[in-house]
Amino acid sequence: MAALGNKKTQKISSLELPQRLAQARGDAELDLLITNVQLLDVITGEIYPTAIAVGGQYIVGVGLEYLDSPAKRMIDGEGAFVTPGFIDGHLHIESSMMSPFEFEKATLPLGTTTAICDPHEITNVLGAKGFSWFLRSAELMEQNLFVQMSSCVPALPGFETTGSDFTLDEMKSFKDHPSVLGLAEMMNFPGVIYADKNVLAKVEAFDDLNLDGHAPLLRGKQLNAYLLAGIQNCHETVTLDEGKEKLQKGMGLIIREGSVAKNLKTLAPLVNDFSSAQCLLCTDDRNPFEISHEGHINFLIKELINKHSVPVHVAYRLATYSAAKHFGLKRLGLVAPGKKADIVLLKNLEQVAIKDVLIGGKFVSELKLENHIQEKLTKSQPPLENTMKRKPLVSTDLQYDLKKGSYNVIEIVPNEIITKHLLVGFDGQNFSETDVLFMANIERYGKNLPAGLGLVKGLGLQSGAIASSVAHDSHNLMVIGTNAADMAFAANTLIECGGGFVVVDQGKIQALVKLPIAGLLSLDSAEEIKSGIEKLKVAFRAQGVVLDEPFIQMAFLALPVIPTLKLTDRGLVDVSKFQFISLFQEA
Repeated sequence: MAALGNKKTQKISSLELPQRLAQARGDAELDLLITNVQLLDVITGEIYPTAIAVGGQYIVGVGLEYLDSPAKRMIDGEGAFVTPGFIDGHLHIESSMMSPFEFEKATLPLGTTTAICDPHEITNVLGAKGFSWFLRSAELMEQNLFVQMSSCVPALPGFETTGSDFTLDEMKSFKDHPSVLGLAEMMNFPGVIYADKNVLAKVEAFDDLNLDGHAPLLRGKQLNAYLLAGIQNCHETVTLDEGKEKLQKGMGLIIREGSVAKNLKTLAPLVNDFSSAQCLLCTDDRNPFEISHEGHINFLIKELINKHSVPVHVAYRLATYSAAKHFGLKRLGLVAPGKKADIVLLKNLEQVAIKDVLIGGKFVSELKLENHIQEKLTKSQPPLENTMKRKPLVSTDLQYDLKKGSYNVIEIVPNEIITKHLLVGFDGQNFSETDVLFMANIERYGKNLPAGLGLVKGLGLQSGAIASSVAHDSHNLMVIGTNAADMAFAANTLIECGGGFVVVDQGKIQALVKLPIAGLLSLDSAEEIKSGIEKLKVAFRAQGVVLDEPFIQMAFLALPVIPTLKLTDRGLVDVSKFQFISLFQEA
C-alpha cells in the first residue's frame, strides 16, 4: 500500500537513527560541522548566527551549542547566509531538452535540491517505457527527483494521436515506487468536473497521495467541483482574480515562471505572510538558455524580492518550506534537526548569490557531477529507439486551397501559453490581418494520417519555416511557415534526424538542434544544447521571428487543454467548447 511516509527522503532508518540521536545529544562525533553562518529562518523571518551539525545525510542539530562538538570535518561558513534547498513544485525535465543527469548538473549548483517532475512528455511518446526510465534515473541522482504519475496520456483523448497509451493498470504498477509522490497534473479538468468514469478512476486510485491539478481560467462552480474531487493545486493560473479565488477555496497556488509561460508578475501581489503557506514556485518548462542566463528557482526568488517587493523570508519560504509542506515532504524544506541536509549557502540573500550547495550533507561543488553523467546515463538504460516513424512529406501534403471568406486563426499571446481565437478574412490573395502564417500538426507515429492544418498570427516569420518534434503533449510534428515547400522540407529534416528543432529557408537548413531521445531530449551537454539554441535564435531572428522562444511557444499551440484555440494532428480545437472546428468559417 502506497503511503507518503514510505517515499524517498521521508524516513531515517531504524538502524541509522540511534547514531544520529547520539550525534544530536553530543555523545558521538559529527560527520560535518558548519560554523560562522547566519540562518534565514523561513518560518519566523529572523536571521541569526548559528552552527549546523550534520550526521550522514541529515541535520542532527542547529545552534551555537554545537560549536564545541567534535566533528570529522569542520567548515567555516565565513559569514554566509543559510537557507533550505530550493524545491521546484512542478516541471517537465523534457522541456529542458536535457537528460535527468544533465538537468541535475545544471540546476543542483543553483540550489534546486528537489524537483517534482511529470514526465508526461516522454510518456506520451513511449508510454511505460519512457516513464520507467525517469524512475531509474531518479534512483541514480543526488538531486531529489520525484516523479509524479502522468495522468493524461493523451492530454485529451479523442483529440490527438499519441505515441503510446499509459493505462491505469500500468500507472498502479508504479505507485509504490519511492520516487512517486502522487498523480501528476490532471489536465482533463472537464473529465473530473463532469464525472468521466475513466478520469475519476485515476483520481481515486491515487487519492491517498498527492493530486496535482491543471485548470487555467477555471472559476466558480466548476472550480468548486474540481476541488471537491480532491485536486490540491494548480500551476496554470494566469490572472490575479483567478489566483485569489483559488487561494480562497483552499487550492495550492503554484506560481510559474518558465521560458514562455511567465506568471510571476501577475500573481506576486497575492503573496504575503498569510498566503505564503499556500503558495509555492515552479518552472514548468524552462530550457538551458534561460537556466544558464537567468537561473532556475533561484531566479524566481530573486525576481520576487527585487521586482515584486516580496519580503526576503517570504520569497525563500515559497521555494522551500511551503513546497515541502504542500507535498507532505516532512524531512525537506527547513534547516532544522531531523531534516535532510539540503542546504544553500549564500553571499547575499537579496541577490540569491550562491556560495555553495549541500545535498544530503555533501557539497555539490565536490561531487564532480559532470564526470558521472555518461556512466549514469548508460546505467539508466535510456530509450534510444527512433520514434519518428512518419513517411517523408511532399508539398502537396500541406495544400490549403484557400478560398474567399473568413478563417479561424490562432493568435499567439507573447509570454503566455493561452491563445486568442481570431476570425480573419481572405479576399482571394491576402488576409485582412498581417503576419498570418501557415501551420501544420503532422502525426509522426507511423499511421501517416493527413496533417492537421491551421493558420497562426503573432510569430513574425517573413520567409522559410520552423519545425519541432516537441508539441505538447502528444508530440507530433509542428511546423509553421510561409510556403508549403519549406514547411515540408523542415518536417522531413526532423523525420530523418530523429527529431528536434530546425529553421529552414529556401530549401536549406539554417540551424538544427537534434533531440534523439523520443524527439524530446538531447544526448549533448547543457552547454552544447545552449549553443545550439543560440544558433537557432540567430537563424529565426534573421527570418523575422519576433518571439524570444518561438519553439516553446509553438509547442503549446498543439495542447488542447489550454484555451482558446489549438491545433492537433486531427484539426483545430476550440478549447472553450472542447470540440473540433473547421479552418474555414462558414457564413
